[in-house]
Amino acid sequence: MTTKKTTSKTSKTNKTATAGKSKKAPAKTSKAPAPKAKVPAKATAKATAKARDPKHLAVGAVLTRMFKGEQIEVFVTTAGLVYEGKTFSSLSAVARHITGYMISGPVFFKLVEPKRPAAEGK
Repeated sequence: MTTKKTTSKTSKTNKTATAGKSKKAPAKTSKAPAPKAKVPAKATAKATAKARDPKHLAVGAVLTRMFKGEQIEVFVTTAGLVYEGKTFSSLSAVARHITGYMISGPVFFKLVEPKRPAAEGK
């Protein structure tokens, strides 16, 4: 039977001898960094602005519509939608205020088609 002896990199005596002493960092040699190779510029340009979601209205837009013989104008601001000096949080809230009943704001302002067809008159 043979047994293998394992040895550590530092001996116990070396550890105790240096335990009370402070270690100094080895002196660093100052080498100039190697010059980096220049990378050619890419041919494509980066987009500088985020793409706008088409479902959201752009600030500064004005929605107009004729309803019961009256011209309706709604202004889009950062605070919300402004109609007759009142600020609304959604287009549907504006449409509900104008008509007096529940209706989709985008459908009322004809930004989208209604999902079900309107009843035909007889």
